Amino acid sequence: MPDTITRRRFVRTAAGAAGVLLGGRLVELDALGRPRLPQPSERAWRALARDLDGRLVRPGDRDFARLRLPWNRRYADPPPMGIVRCATERDVQRALRWARDRRLPLAARSGGHSYAGFSTTPGLLIDLGGMHRVDVDDATGTLTCDPGARNTMIYAALQPHEVGISAGRCPTVAVAGLTLGGGFGFSSRRLGLTCDALEAARIVTADGEVRTCSATENPDLFWALRGGGGGNVGIVTQLRFRTSPLGDVALYDLAWDARHAPAVMAALQEMVRAAPDRLSCRMGMGSDGRAATVTALGQLFGPVEELRTLLEPVLATARPARQLIAQRTFWQAKEHFFHSTPVDRFAVRSAFVTEPLPEAAFDAIARGVARYPGSRNRDGGGVALFAWGGAIGRVPVDATAFVHRDAVWLMALDASWTGRDTRRTVRRNLDWLARLDDEVRPFASSQAYQNFPDRSLKDWRTAYYGTAYPRLRAIKRAVDPDGVFAFPQAV
Repeated sequence: MPDTITRRRFVRTAAGAAGVLLGGRLVELDALGRPRLPQPSERAWRALARDLDGRLVRPGDRDFARLRLPWNRRYADPPPMGIVRCATERDVQRALRWARDRRLPLAARSGGHSYAGFSTTPGLLIDLGGMHRVDVDDATGTLTCDPGARNTMIYAALQPHEVGISAGRCPTVAVAGLTLGGGFGFSSRRLGLTCDALEAARIVTADGEVRTCSATENPDLFWALRGGGGGNVGIVTQLRFRTSPLGDVALYDLAWDARHAPAVMAALQEMVRAAPDRLSCRMGMGSDGRAATVTALGQLFGPVEELRTLLEPVLATARPARQLIAQRTFWQAKEHFFHSTPVDRFAVRSAFVTEPLPEAAFDAIARGVARYPGSRNRDGGGVALFAWGGAIGRVPVDATAFVHRDAVWLMALDASWTGRDTRRTVRRNLDWLARLDDEVRPFASSQAYQNFPDRSLKDWRTAYYGTAYPRLRAIKRAVDPDGVFAFPQAV
């Protein structure tokens, strides 16, 4: 939960009572270690509601139970005191100032997909999900969108123009969070990351003012917004991207029995190493606790005959149990790739791989996934490897706040469960994930993906931001000196 006490925020008051820094102020803790939050009066809440173009949703109101939930139900409690459903940029300013003036913790949410639950708060939740306008300008070749626009909305607006950006696979992820942490998808090796296409943005900073950011206006903030993570320096209210022309693609969707895992994954790695940047690949191994499967998924900007040639060594390694290799439009492929995962309650750990993985790494993955203990969640647990490189690596490491430019793979490990699972099942899932992480970590770097935040990560500053962290910290101090934007892994 966003108010979880971390070592760097745990302090003691002058009187000796334990306290925690939340929303830029020292908050005392009760006997159970819970923050004693300010309690705005009903009159103050009514005044806020009257001042909005959108609406204020409080506990007991229609839709509150639904709107309060983050994507990762693991962090559903405690609920916020109130939710501002922003309709305009002015709503964002009003809500931020209202919470700041009352020293109430706040969090901004565009899609709510923060893996670590950082887009919820026990204070005021500023929800931008209803701000989702998308416009495409053929004359300038740009896409302008509100922060709450989902991947489905972005693609729908781009399709008539046959242009695109590197958007993600999950249909309900919103563009602001995707961009601020980097953002990748099945087009990234050709088009770069989502943040690499960002040309300008509007942001409400801690003082409640709106700033326009670009290469020439507030360039430090613009640098920070491209990979500096969501919720650190302000609340983004608009983004403008450079688009790229698209063509037809050839897609592949393959699955094998688990016994072929090491050999198939090694062959897929060799395929990617030899392939042009026009090829994408997501390979992985997953289990529901009963059976494990090896999968490979991706697309080639090019003809299906070329894709078949690239896949020949992989298919010769082992016969797939499921096989689809076909020519599609980019938009048909996008529909095929759409998938929401993980869901319900889950934990994710990530690492960037900077050297080709040895056979021992694939053996470790196969052994580890085979041990998955199971849960009631259909997603189960597993390991995914996303091919990096191409256009991602051609951006200088200091050009943006996203420093993971030299990787060859992004590795993600996850375990999932439901609210119906027992505490023992949850513990077994978390223990399994920790052990698997220990076993594969020697094959990866110490860096992790900031859009897959992990509360168990000790040196998250270096893992997420590397050499960019000192500059990020300086920018944070300049625009948010009082720490209004605060959560356990806030810059």
